[in-house]
Amino acid sequence: MDARRRAFGATGSATRLAAAVSLGVLIVHALPALPSWRWLLPATLPALLPWRWRRDYAVMLLALLWTVWQAGQWMSQRWPPARHGEEVTLRGYVASLPARSEGGGRSEPIWRFQFRPDDAALPLMRVSWYRADTELRGGECWQLTLRVRTPHGSVNPGAFDYEGWLFRQHIGAVATVRGAERCPSDATRDGPPQAVPFWLRWRQRVLDHLHDALPGHPGLPLLAALAIGDDSGLRHDQWDAFRATGTTHLVAVSGFNVAIVAGFAFVVARWLWSLCPALCRRLPAQKLGMIAAAIMALGYAFAAGWEPPVQRAAVMLLLLLMAGLLDRLRQPWPVLAMAWSLLLLIDPLSLAAPGLWLSFAAVATIFYVSSGRIGRSALGVEAVRVQLALSVSLIPLSLWFFQGVALAGAGINLLAVPLVGVLTPLAMVGVALSMSAWAGDLPLLGWVASALSELERGLVWVAHHVDPLWWAANPAPLLLMIAGVGLMMLLAPRGLPLRGPGLLCLLPLLWPSPSAVPAAPQVTVLDVGQGLAVVVRTASHVLLYDTGPAFDDAFDAGESVVVPYLLAQGLPRVDRLVISHDDQDHIGGLGAVRRRLSIVDEIGAPDRRPCREGESWDWDGVHFAVLHPAADTMGTDNDRSCVLAIGTPPHRVLLSGDIEQAAERRLIDQHAADLASDLLIAPHHGSRSSSSVAFVQAVAPAEVVYSAAWRSHFGHPRPEVVARYRAVGARQWTSGVSGALQLTPSATGWTVTEQRRLWPHWWNAPAEP
Repeated sequence: MDARRRAFGATGSATRLAAAVSLGVLIVHALPALPSWRWLLPATLPALLPWRWRRDYAVMLLALLWTVWQAGQWMSQRWPPARHGEEVTLRGYVASLPARSEGGGRSEPIWRFQFRPDDAALPLMRVSWYRADTELRGGECWQLTLRVRTPHGSVNPGAFDYEGWLFRQHIGAVATVRGAERCPSDATRDGPPQAVPFWLRWRQRVLDHLHDALPGHPGLPLLAALAIGDDSGLRHDQWDAFRATGTTHLVAVSGFNVAIVAGFAFVVARWLWSLCPALCRRLPAQKLGMIAAAIMALGYAFAAGWEPPVQRAAVMLLLLLMAGLLDRLRQPWPVLAMAWSLLLLIDPLSLAAPGLWLSFAAVATIFYVSSGRIGRSALGVEAVRVQLALSVSLIPLSLWFFQGVALAGAGINLLAVPLVGVLTPLAMVGVALSMSAWAGDLPLLGWVASALSELERGLVWVAHHVDPLWWAANPAPLLLMIAGVGLMMLLAPRGLPLRGPGLLCLLPLLWPSPSAVPAAPQVTVLDVGQGLAVVVRTASHVLLYDTGPAFDDAFDAGESVVVPYLLAQGLPRVDRLVISHDDQDHIGGLGAVRRRLSIVDEIGAPDRRPCREGESWDWDGVHFAVLHPAADTMGTDNDRSCVLAIGTPPHRVLLSGDIEQAAERRLIDQHAADLASDLLIAPHHGSRSSSSVAFVQAVAPAEVVYSAAWRSHFGHPRPEVVARYRAVGARQWTSGVSGALQLTPSATGWTVTEQRRLWPHWWNAPAEP
């Protein structure tokens, strides 16, 4: 009884510590701006008063202060907006394994990599090098002339937070190469060079060796991903297959891979040590295995680049192994709570990382379904039970972070997990043997690569021939919390009367919970950078006008913005998709939209029926009419853009694509009475080739939205265009400045909601030009 009371006491104390640390970090994440220290000092007073929760409050406050200080340090290293677009020449080293891709049909490669300047006051930079005519290697010294930009990403409801992702990677600037010169080996630097991490040079050496040993092998990209965490060789279609089959966690090196390598080291070291009874009397084989597992886990984490997800996995595993060495693992919950607290204090920004939550949820599930159960099953049966429990238990988090789960994932992982569990340590052994002088001719590495290639082919086949994806629409946080409780009841030990009610708690997830139905047409101009994507909602229908840009392998607005937004709104179906024209900044996201959403009807795309003047339809009392182009319309691709008028008295909306002045003149001649609109999505992003004086006066909008990137390198919207709309009294908005713009008609005009102002985060750039 005393032992059980002490165990509960330890669990309670560790849990309270974790809760206090989490609350302190969470408060900072929820703030729109970092608080000033003069406001934080009065918050220390409750920690000095004699009350019951004083210790917990003090821990929370220390975590909060630590997070504010850390965030302030990181923010101070961010490239300042005042220097956005500045060209500078910097010397430093390639701080990651460079990723090469071919984009846009160019024969020259595009390199993307991290760059660490020699000047320690400058931030880590994410660099793109277009039309490069040289090879890059991690750890190389370069003198680069860079056009440096302040991190600034799209801000949309439910979509990927690019600025937050850069911040969590501690990247303070993005840049493109304007000129480059490799440092001579005997170069004298103006200041002390930044030390190149030893693991970066080693990883580059291993990658070079893999390409030399297995040139052109189809399994090489997956082998490099598992062996050294370099997934740059994997194509988009391969990632789509992994996502569709629920196996991305096997490929992106994280806790699973670290645990597999550590487990392999544990089994082998324990077996070898147990062969000598004399050694076992000095140190039990079990503990020697734990020491070997810790060493291998650290080694593999460095081999995989010591990235934040790998760091978290290594730290958590080391704490668990340390608890095992000290015989403290019989009650794993205090250890898990301490690991959570420690990781948040090491990197407070990781609280917003999906990997942190998924990793801890997976480990907690393993403990929950394995610890303290009576009547253990055979090892194989137990492994299957744990894997199924993992697949089910991660559903709420997957729905929250990724808005979907792979229904086929549970079954596929039953086969893929043990296979990758065997191939990952074999890959490490194969790399070591192939790089050694005495065993370099052994074919193990080729066998592993071939096995991985066959695994990848099988996953691609399943992804193409089975419909494994279930995309849930906007699961409410309350429903996810109820589902989490239900899963705990469902996975409870046999004999407890909880499984039936637990299953009932999961049923609400089967029905989508769409956002509120608009009483009048609601127009949302998504923030897709330099491109266009507009969602128009009526009471029971959804129209999508254009799908945003896709630039090489770097950004796909359909995948990153349009699809997540619609799913977050509970709208997995699009009743009509209209493509204005086939420029890449309007049609780039089409592939992702088609793959992941249900589209009832589609016009305007090159492989669908054309958009033609005269077509019209009515939804829920709202009239839609195509004004342009006619079947015989000539001119540029821009001037053949599909122009759509949307009307419900007293409001009218005009979506004009990229039409230029020739098309504007035709519209004035043919449809002068139909042009007047109180909301206009400005033609061609506010280019000087559009928005003629006559067109602006004919439309006479009250609201004008420019779908253009922040500080667009095209200069959109052009000052002369802004002046023309100002002359007719229009309010003007730019999606790159405001984030997604939601416009709702009202009795007095249009109510405009700016996403960047609605949900500001201190790591996001302010809504300023």
